[in-house]
Amino acid sequence: MLRTELEPYEDGSEERVVLTGPPLELSADLAVPTGMAIHELTTNAATHGALSTPSGRVEVIWDVERDDIRCMLCLEWVERDGPPVELPSRKGFGSTLLERVLPAQCHAEVALRFDPAGLRFRMRAPLIKQRLVPPY
Repeated sequence: MLRTELEPYEDGSEERVVLTGPPLELSADLAVPTGMAIHELTTNAATHGALSTPSGRVEVIWDVERDDIRCMLCLEWVERDGPPVELPSRKGFGSTLLERVLPAQCHAEVALRFDPAGLRFRMRAPLIKQRLVPPY
């Protein structure tokens, strides 16, 4: 999912787009909204953020945290060396998706920071073995 979204922005350097994490299969309940979030983050980065300038970089790091009760997907998106980030004047579709849909649909904890040095997004969501959404 990440490679598909971000590959068009790679320029051959090893630092433009950095993806770090283990191979992971997501259930459809988590894959669809997560894919939408990644698409939104990529689109925003290409239009306004780090991927809108040749020097900008995006790093995505993910891992799985395990405890006695459950497994959690932990994902962090970090933009660097792009234009200075400003707090948006209004909430758009992307912010709503990241801050409302992921928590409601995926039971995810999310944090979106408009750091002047680059946008930062964190998500922590339970990895489920059974579907949350009933089959059609």
